Formats: sequence, C-alpha cells, structure tokens
Amino acid sequence: MATVFLSYSRDDAPRVRLLASALERAGHIVWWDKHIPGGDEYAKAIEKALDTADAVVVAWSETSVRSAWVRDEAAAGRDSGRLVPVTLDGCLPPLGFRQYQTIDLSSWTGRAGARQLATLKDAVAAKGNRDQPAEAAARPAKVGLPPRRGRWIAAAAAAALVAAVGLFYPRVGLLAGSGSLAPRVSLAQFELSSGLSPDLSRAMNEEILAAFGAENAVAVTTAGISGGASAPFVLGGSIRKIDDALRFTVNLKDSRSGMVIWSNAFDRAAADPLGPRQVSVAASQVVRCGLWGASSYPRRMPDQALSLYLQFCNELWGGSADEQRIFDAAKRVTAAVPNFSFGWSSLALAAVPLSHRSGSADADTLRKQATEAAQKSIRLDRLNPEGYMAMAGLLPLDRYAEREQLLKKAISVRPTECGCERMAYGDFLTSVGRVEEAVEQYDRARAMMPLAPFTNVRLAQALFVVGRHQDAERILGQMIEVWPDATSLRLLKLKSAYWTGRYDQAIPMLREPGLHLTDGQRDALAVTFEALASNDSAARGRAASALQEMAANPRRNDRLIVAGLAALDADAAAIQAARNLIHERGPTLADVLFEPNLAEASATPHYAALVRQLGLTGYWQSTRQIPDICRQSRKPIFCTGA
Repeated sequence: MATVFLSYSRDDAPRVRLLASALERAGHIVWWDKHIPGGDEYAKAIEKALDTADAVVVAWSETSVRSAWVRDEAAAGRDSGRLVPVTLDGCLPPLGFRQYQTIDLSSWTGRAGARQLATLKDAVAAKGNRDQPAEAAARPAKVGLPPRRGRWIAAAAAAALVAAVGLFYPRVGLLAGSGSLAPRVSLAQFELSSGLSPDLSRAMNEEILAAFGAENAVAVTTAGISGGASAPFVLGGSIRKIDDALRFTVNLKDSRSGMVIWSNAFDRAAADPLGPRQVSVAASQVVRCGLWGASSYPRRMPDQALSLYLQFCNELWGGSADEQRIFDAAKRVTAAVPNFSFGWSSLALAAVPLSHRSGSADADTLRKQATEAAQKSIRLDRLNPEGYMAMAGLLPLDRYAEREQLLKKAISVRPTECGCERMAYGDFLTSVGRVEEAVEQYDRARAMMPLAPFTNVRLAQALFVVGRHQDAERILGQMIEVWPDATSLRLLKLKSAYWTGRYDQAIPMLREPGLHLTDGQRDALAVTFEALASNDSAARGRAASALQEMAANPRRNDRLIVAGLAALDADAAAIQAARNLIHERGPTLADVLFEPNLAEASATPHYAALVRQLGLTGYWQSTRQIPDICRQSRKPIFCTGA
C-alpha cells in the first residue's frame, strides 16, 4: 500500500476522479484537493500531503502541462524521486519531465480493472515499498503505522474533519499575530421575505462558501448556521422580493460588539438563477480585502476603523469608476488608523492612476505624496505586498527593470497571496511584450479568484494575444454566462473579433446597451467591422478616417480604436493612437503595442521609434528579457540589440 498525491488540472477532474477511485480500489491511500473544500493549491494541508506522500502521480494533459501548479507539484515529486507521470490524452510532458517514462492512459475508459492501469499500479506500489528493507517487506506488518504513513493518516483525518464542519483553512490565518484580528467568518442564515423558497438561503450560503474558498483569503465556517461556536465575524443578511426583482442585503457583523461593520445591497432579477453567485462573489471580494489587510494590523482594529477600511474595499472592488472616490476613501482610513500599513498602501495604490494623468497640474505633487505613503506602508510592515506594488506603479514610465523587481518582491514577501500581486506582475509583463509569461501569472491569479470577471478577462485577453483562441473563448464564454452584464467581458468579446476575424458577430454587439461606448465610438467601430468584413478598399479608408477622428480625442481614444486602425493596416495612424493612449493613461497601456494586429506595424521605423522613446528597447537590451515579437521568424529591426 502507498500514499498517493494526485496532481491534475481542474479541467480533467472527471477522469481524475475515476483514476483516484481505481487507485483506492487497489489498496492505496489517494489524496487530491477535493478532500479540502476551497483550500485549493494554497492550503497548508496540500503542502503537507505533497510532502508526506510516497508517490506523486501527475496527470499530464493539454491543460495541465500549462498549469504552473501542476508543474510545481510534479517538480516536487521529480526532485525527491517520487514522480509517477501519466498522460490522459497522449500529450507531450513539459520540458524538464520528458526524460521520465510516462504511462499512457489516453485510451483508458475509466474501468478500475483495465489493463492500462497495471503499469501505474505497479509503479505506485514500488514507491510505497521503496523505504522498506527487503526482509521487512516479507514479514507480516506490525500493529501501527510507519512514521511517514502516520503523518499522512493524520493529515487525511484533519482534511476529513475540515470537510465535515465546512471550514476553509487558508494560510493567511497563520499570519494574524497575538491580539490582532483573526480573518475568520461564520455564516448566518439569510432571512427571507414571505413566499421565497428556503432553498434560496441555502444557495446563498453555498455560493459564499465557494467564493471564499476559491479565493483563499479568509476562513469561513458554517457553525453559525447550525448554532455552534461562531467566528470573530458573522456574514449574513436578508433577501427580499421587490416587484420582479430580489434585493440581496449582505451584512458583516463583529461577533463581539454586535456592530455591523459593512453592509451592501445588490438587486438582481427574480428570475435570474445567477443572482446568488454574483452577489456572493461581489461580497466576498470586499470582505476578503478588508479582513486580509486588517489581519496584518498588530492589534485588533476598532470597529469604526475597520468599517472605514471595508468602505475603501467596497469602492475598490465594487467596480467604482470614480478614481477620486477610491482615493478619498483610502485617505479616511489613514486618518482613522495612522499606523495601519495597509491603509497607507491603499492610499498609494489609489493614487497611481491619478498620478499618471498627464493633464493634471498636481500629478507630480500627488506622485511624491503617494510614494511617501507607499514607503511608510513598508516601514510599518515589510511584508505588505501592496506597498511594493504601489512603489512600482508610481515609478516613472521608463524605469522598467526597477518596476519588475518591486513587483517580484510583492509576490515573494507574504506567505499567502491575494492574487492581486500576480495580476500586477502580469500587467507589467504584457506592457513590455512578454505576454507568454503573463499568461502564467494571470492563470495563477485566476486560481485564487476563479469567478471574478477581472481575473478572467486578463487571462482571456492574454490567451487571445498569444494565439490560444480556443482557450480564450472557452474562458470568456463561461464568464459571460455568470456575468452577462460585465462590461469588461463584453468589450473583450467585441475586441476579439479583430483577432478571430468574426467581424459579422461584432456588429450587432455594438447595438447592445451598457457597453460604455459613446455613440461616436459605436458608429466608427461599426463602420470598421463592416469594412473589414467586406474588405472593400474605399470602405476601409472611410473607416480609418473615422477611427483617426476618435483617436485624436483623448476621451474617445482607447484600445479598441488602436486595434481597429491596425486591423485596417493604417499602421502609422495606429502607432500614433497608441502613443497618445500611453501618454494620456499611463505605462500599463503599452500592452496595446503587442497585440496581434500590430505585428506588421512592429517592423516600421515609427514603431521602433516609439518603443525606443518609451524606454522599452533599453530595458530589453539591459535585462535580456526580450519580448515575444523578437522570437518570431520575422524579427523587427530593434530586436537585434535585444
């Protein structure tokens, strides 16, 4: 008998479940992350399970070979001599694992006794016996368990207990010091107005558990529902029917004082089955932001101060488009708790977009004050990743190498991640043309926040850019089903027509309300997609003129306009529009230069001049971190030095 750690991609879960069952029937103890609800890759129990397993069975597939987590777990098995690789679809393992014999299960239908499993069962059994002397293996087993297996059983029992009480164990809970706020939440039943089914309350609790577990930042228990001991905070609320809509009111209450420290109301159509999920994800993002940040404070934060911080989180994560409101909310936090590191880093982060507004007379002063706030946040807590992220965002445009080091620091300083650090680094990588690398960062951010629109839209766009259209469309389609009104998802679907050539599908989308486009932008884009579909030269010329008019206006110019000009082969106009966009809105907008439609334009002198002016050429040359376009067969001239 051996203890087995099973590493896989979530997309392969149905086949992996059959594989786990087959190994268990063969007498092995199989651990895979379904044993812990919501802990995902970051849970401490997963680390312990990986460390104590006799065998690490890695299920390679077209999706798992691209998973950073699967590769990390496979490396742990390889480096300790416990790796047992299998392929579910016949794909080639990633580099670093191709020298190991991989068991082919591509033709396996799921039957536990199938002959294809014999080699796997033998390999796993051999790993289980590798620490035993030959004569010991022949003797009857004594009562009790070997030390390693005892630790495994203890871990498995702990995992089963977690599942039984519905408790999520993120590693962030280990960070709360003595007397500080513990980021643990107990769920309460949602009160229902008359006529609503009790199933709606249960659905809310289940969706909240899923949202918090997937995002891996606070521990959530259902003890409050069953009347058991509660956590320091209680999350509950009410659901009321108002005409043909449901109003979900979500409250976070301090168990000790009874004070409601955050509350928000969400209206959804009564017939919308996605209402509970959308509300749960939105609420979890705010509560997660507040409790994760406040848990770093050395003392228990007063309710009034925590309420202010949660208001900031509500502005930040609630989709507010008003950058000044977010900044003002952060200022109230620093005034209330002047020695709170995350309050100062929040202020600095909120100032980043404001400080990059070229038309603001106060931009330089604001940047200086925000830099001081970021530095103060780091002095108060050197493990605050937000402080390093803010420092990176506040640097002048051309200091790419320093920005990258700060973003890497943000990823490394704290044992747990909120996912924001990975997103910030992914944004940097796209802005310097390293989109292939950005895909991995966005993927890891999405693993922590799998239902959030912003993590999915970042990953989907990066996948489109690197040519993985099928993966991008799958993610985009899934998210639009959950968030049909999310503007960022719909705009990406519209923009993806430039890369997929599905112009006819884009035209009716422009008539949909809520796209956050002006009538002038809609008209210019409609003309553009019609011209691209017809491929008529005169129509293309008229479309380019309409887009150039939009690009000349800082309030109308955006990525859609730049991409449209490039798709129309108006290279010089596209580069000028990109230059204006980056100048007006900051360095992260440089990612538009590396979208597929600008591939031809990258060979022009105008493009070379722009990347040199932006400092990108110097960065590529000094760091030897070349952009993806310099790996193509037809390299732009500026790639020679890089």
